[in-house]
Amino acid sequence: MINKGILVSVLLIVCVFPLVNSSGEEVSPVNSSDEFVEVTIDELVSDPKTYNGQRVMLEGFVDKVEYTKSSKGEPFTLFRMNDGNDNEVRVYYEDEHLSLSKGDKVKIKGRYKKEKKYLLYKMKNVIKARTVEEI
Repeated sequence: MINKGILVSVLLIVCVFPLVNSSGEEVSPVNSSDEFVEVTIDELVSDPKTYNGQRVMLEGFVDKVEYTKSSKGEPFTLFRMNDGNDNEVRVYYEDEHLSLSKGDKVKIKGRYKKEKKYLLYKMKNVIKARTVEEI
């Protein structure tokens, strides 16, 4: 049985001290929580496993916009975004209704999920947008 004091000490050391390499330089994580991977819609739908759970930044054209409210009554915007070809992702933006129209070109930043489950159904290629800007 492991002594609880030793376990707590080890956890504190691991959590408090930054990672350093052999030269003593601090090592940053591979994908910092503030970094976004620039990607195309085609790359996302062609290789969803690689980008699943990643923060992504991409551009595309708005298609089929829906405005709705959450179960708590909070407004959000749902839309499909395509690359001008047959590739598309679904995007949702919480907290407000965005003024978007079909055909608008937008740049978004958000977290990609290859599959998102809602009650009785699943949606593929979904992005929870953090920012949406027209370009």
